[in-house]
Amino acid sequence: MGFRVLKYIFALLVGGVLLGAAAVLLIPAVGNLSILKEPGTFSSPLVLRPLSVPSKILDSKGNLLYEVQNGQYRTPVTLAQVPPLVRSAILDVEDHTFYQHGALDIRSIGRALIADFSGGGGLQGGSTITQQLVKNAILTPQRTLSRKFQEAILSYRLQGVMSKNQIFQRYLNTIYFGEGAYGISAASETYFGLPMNKLDIAQSALLAALIENPSGYDPFYYPKYALFRRNLAIDQMLQYGTITKAQDVAAKAEPLPTVSHRLVFSSPSSFVTEVIYRIETGAKYSFLGSDPTQRYAALANDGYVIKTTLNSTDQAAANSAVARVLPNTNGKFTSAMISMNPSNGNVVAMVSGNPTKGSGGYNVATGRGGTGRQPGSSFKIFTLAAALEQGYSPNDIIDGTGPCKFTVPNTKPFPYIVSNAEPGYGLMTITDATANSVNCAYVRLGVKIGLQNVINTAKVMGVTTPLSAVPSVVIGSENVTPLEMATAYSVLANGGYLHPARFVTSIKDYSGANVYSPVVSSRRVLSARIVAVEDQILQQVVIRGTGTAARLYGRPSAGKTGTTDNFTDGWFDGFTPQLVTTVWMGDPAGSVPMFDVGGAPVYGGTYPARIWHDYMTSALASYPVVQFPYVNPAWIPPSKFIVPIDSPGAITSPVGTTTTLPTTITTSQPVSSTTTSAVVPPTTTATTSTTTAVTPPTTTTTAVTPPTTATTAVSPSSSQPG
Repeated sequence: MGFRVLKYIFALLVGGVLLGAAAVLLIPAVGNLSILKEPGTFSSPLVLRPLSVPSKILDSKGNLLYEVQNGQYRTPVTLAQVPPLVRSAILDVEDHTFYQHGALDIRSIGRALIADFSGGGGLQGGSTITQQLVKNAILTPQRTLSRKFQEAILSYRLQGVMSKNQIFQRYLNTIYFGEGAYGISAASETYFGLPMNKLDIAQSALLAALIENPSGYDPFYYPKYALFRRNLAIDQMLQYGTITKAQDVAAKAEPLPTVSHRLVFSSPSSFVTEVIYRIETGAKYSFLGSDPTQRYAALANDGYVIKTTLNSTDQAAANSAVARVLPNTNGKFTSAMISMNPSNGNVVAMVSGNPTKGSGGYNVATGRGGTGRQPGSSFKIFTLAAALEQGYSPNDIIDGTGPCKFTVPNTKPFPYIVSNAEPGYGLMTITDATANSVNCAYVRLGVKIGLQNVINTAKVMGVTTPLSAVPSVVIGSENVTPLEMATAYSVLANGGYLHPARFVTSIKDYSGANVYSPVVSSRRVLSARIVAVEDQILQQVVIRGTGTAARLYGRPSAGKTGTTDNFTDGWFDGFTPQLVTTVWMGDPAGSVPMFDVGGAPVYGGTYPARIWHDYMTSALASYPVVQFPYVNPAWIPPSKFIVPIDSPGAITSPVGTTTTLPTTITTSQPVSSTTTSAVVPPTTTATTSTTTAVTPPTTTTTAVTPPTTATTAVSPSSSQPG
């Protein structure tokens, strides 16, 4: 007994000496910082590190898609949201007299020293909750004597600028509990899969015990130590009167958790990756930082809520359609898809087309990380729109005979030879040339109206990729992205108005304040009359042309197929008045000829059209049937024969003059009662003048303008089918 008394006396003496030394050393330290007028009152406020809160990326309905985080899972709460039982457990274990003592608890420091020197057990700690907050929110967790002095000084200062409740609330949201959980709310969800108000005594005690050593007392890895420390915490709660003896016994009998509910987010989807990339690089998001690194840090730490345009139901339908229809080629060929709402530009679904390269690989759908792909005949919509703008009629007769040869100065190859996908075409209407995707007819038409006008039309309809004014551009020899093509086709679905593609609809900061709300911008780029006529022509593609596999039964639809040389890229771009979808199929690694398992070549009208059909059938299931705009017969100019020009300045005689022409378009049935606003007819009848050219806003071009440099992207002979 005498030895034990001597040991306690020795511990008290040592503790007194250390406290005295600390006080002596503390005086000059305080003098270096500021003059201490009263405990806790200083000349300048403290700044705590902001809480790191992940940003949430949501779909259009508010469902969570992904959290951008730096590894800290945290859900900040107010002190009032923390149940009294949980608060008491943490106070009993960490700092029972927190609300009675000052920034430091001298008696607690003395008890800790005695326990350390005597070898006693229990949960003994000398740091107050205020000191722990200083260490975690201002300093770093170093364990040196000078750091402890600095911690003490800053604790006094912190108590001067924050109330006890404010300190305790911040502590509960800051402290690390292990398993990636920061803060009491995240810890409750991680260890028990429960909100805080559902925690019982044993669970509250375990969380309180974890604060001292989150890794060493992890119940999933070290259950023996975790059980021991949890039961000590339960005893602390009994000692301070928080629980009864009966509750103490019952709580100790409760087993530890065995399954972690830690949130583990897989790699972000291609859509989420695209959203993050656009936020990192887009000028409109400069409020998050001046460069991608700063912006990503803001997303990972500042708790933004980003609402996107994605419709998760449509996205599931897109994934399902691709998985179901895409032929089994051992992953060699994939499909990309962009689906947009034409009325506002919202991208509602996206399939990247590159599932094997991970989230950071080439996104075929948007072109991020790549250069786009040749669209084939799906590009013909721009030649058609430019021709209609110049006064051509869908019933005008043009020569589709192939092969056909074109010589354009300063371009290579020289001359350029085009073949049709199928032989036997001769004279035909523009409508039939579109429905059957006849290459020679369209290249002749493109040369006739001016290749630069074709490019200008593509630009005003949303194609931003640079294009060359060569004959092959008419049938899609220039690389573009599915996103560009979907944007352009949305002009045809939206009465001539262009809505730039959108991925984000709002961003709110952690407080809920709106910090970004994009304005839905639109501008008219084609007349409503021209769009109505073109829509009617493109409906023939799915009714009787190359895109019949895409036809939606019971609902009008329009679109265009596209297939490139050697079957390396297959496209179907189609739309209804409510939804626009572009489907691409190919090898994202390069231009590889596509054949299915049976050896049949892949056209845009085969698998891509079928994918489009299956997706659109599902995505539009809840939409009412809406007709395309009414076409007034007065808008259709009298048909004429277009003199075929295979070389500028050279006129060739038409071939196949005995070809039987199909039925021409002269009228359209009036819209039904479910149709949206009809196109208002113009006050004058359209003429056959060919002087009007579509030009971008900043330039005016009325003639074919050869490029200043030779191009080598076009093969000497092209037979890109529909």
